[in-house]
Amino acid sequence: MTAVGACKSWGHTKDTNGLLRARCEVDGYGRDCMVAKLNSNGLFVESFVPAITGSPVTLQFRLPNGHQVRAAGVVIHHEFRVGFDVKFANLSQLDREQISSLVA
Repeated sequence: MTAVGACKSWGHTKDTNGLLRARCEVDGYGRDCMVAKLNSNGLFVESFVPAITGSPVTLQFRLPNGHQVRAAGVVIHHEFRVGFDVKFANLSQLDREQISSLVA
C-alpha cells in the first residue's frame, strides 16, 4: 500500500513527485512502494502501514537516468499513514554518485 503524505525535510533532496517506484523488502516481505524524497544518505518511502523505526530494509529502484540502485538501509523514523525514512547502509560509491548527480 502507498499513501500520499507530507514528508519530513532531508535538506538537500529531490522531490520525485511520486515518479520513482521502488521494491522494498522488510522482514522478508517484499512490496512495491513509492519514493517521495531521495538524497545520497537515504530516502523517504510513502506507506500507509510503514516499517517501524530500527527495521532493516533492502531497496531496489531505477533512477530517471536508467541506473539501477540496490541498497540496504535502516528505518530511522516512521509515521503511520504517511511513511518512513531510510538511512542507507553500505551504499556503493557508484550508486551514491548517481544519486548525488540527480539531486545536485
